[in-house]
Amino acid sequence: MNRALAIACVLSMVGVAACAQPAANPALNTPFKWPTFDEAVAAAAETGKPILIDIYAPWCGWCARMQAEVYGNETLALYVRERFEYGRLNIDDGETKHVFRDFELTSQELGYALGAQGTPTTVFMAGNTDFITKLDGYWDLESFGPALKYIGSGAYRTQSYEDYTESVSASF
Repeated sequence: MNRALAIACVLSMVGVAACAQPAANPALNTPFKWPTFDEAVAAAAETGKPILIDIYAPWCGWCARMQAEVYGNETLALYVRERFEYGRLNIDDGETKHVFRDFELTSQELGYALGAQGTPTTVFMAGNTDFITKLDGYWDLESFGPALKYIGSGAYRTQSYEDYTESVSASF
């Protein structure tokens, strides 16, 4: 194989791998200043609001994309601030300790205990920390908006997600 063809093959494989997951970009800003998991749980104990926990990893390109494209939407960010107590949990952190339901767990252990099998994972809990549901992986704004409003409105208590999305305009 000639050298130019070999280089072209390698570059095309690198391009395919790069498209598989966007690179993390720490410079991306969102309208969020994320409290910690512990802060979100403590605030929910006082307010009774449901809890949204963003489980992420610093290297996760899909996490960075969700921060920019979903949480970066100002209308969605305002809705989250009004309707939820929210926080982040770094699933790669094996040092930071949390006391949750009388167990002492690292952030990593807690992330897995909350059902994260990868990143990003969005976990929803009631204000008393009862589990509501989780959303695995990256969700774009069009898909995440209705799910967020389904939980934030309390509709999950009385109707199915399918019935909710058929009866309500839930986009941002």
